[in-house]
Amino acid sequence: MPADLGNFYNLTQTETSAAIIVFNILFAFALAYIIVWTWRKTHRGLSYSQSFAFTLMMLSPLAATVMMIVKNNLIGAFALLGAFAFIRFRTIMKETRDVAFLFFALTIGVATGTNNYAIAIIATALISAMILFLWKKNFGSAKEKTGFVLTLATDGNFRGENLRALFDQYLHKHELLHASTSTEAHEYAYAIHVKDGTRASDFLREVKNAAGVRSTYLITGKETIEY
Repeated sequence: MPADLGNFYNLTQTETSAAIIVFNILFAFALAYIIVWTWRKTHRGLSYSQSFAFTLMMLSPLAATVMMIVKNNLIGAFALLGAFAFIRFRTIMKETRDVAFLFFALTIGVATGTNNYAIAIIATALISAMILFLWKKNFGSAKEKTGFVLTLATDGNFRGENLRALFDQYLHKHELLHASTSTEAHEYAYAIHVKDGTRASDFLREVKNAAGVRSTYLITGKETIEY
């Protein structure tokens, strides 16, 4: 056997077999499907992103592939780390829980790529069950508070004192978020907590009838991350 061919044959013995490569990628893909299903099942609010679901699906197989590449290869690991240094997430995460799901998918991919199948299976099943349990219990919600963001468009006749009585009647507390002015119109935004969420429409109606108020806009703060 020629020397070059013999060296190549010896080199391939250190590589992962094609069957294991295919199995690991498909196995990571299957576990990622469970993660994405859990994310979709427990998703709340209006910030659903199909592209994020696609990202979760691809992250585990990619992580598994990376781990098979850099396994037992310290130089390759540092080279790959340097390549990833150029990659940045330019999309702002609207929900902090999405960061946990990204790390979830990445961790399962790493476990699969290093042939830790038992860890991957148990972690996917157990963590998914924990997430579903917390979602079912509505864990972390502040039921005693009903928060809204109130936006007012006003004219020159508006005075803040005009709303003080209404705020005292309907609200636990309120805070001015921002105010903007122009030649003919003004806009104010308040963070408010109503005493009774069922009377929010009554509060909005009375605010709209206040002197100097042109229009009102009320959005719930329950599912929004920030104003």
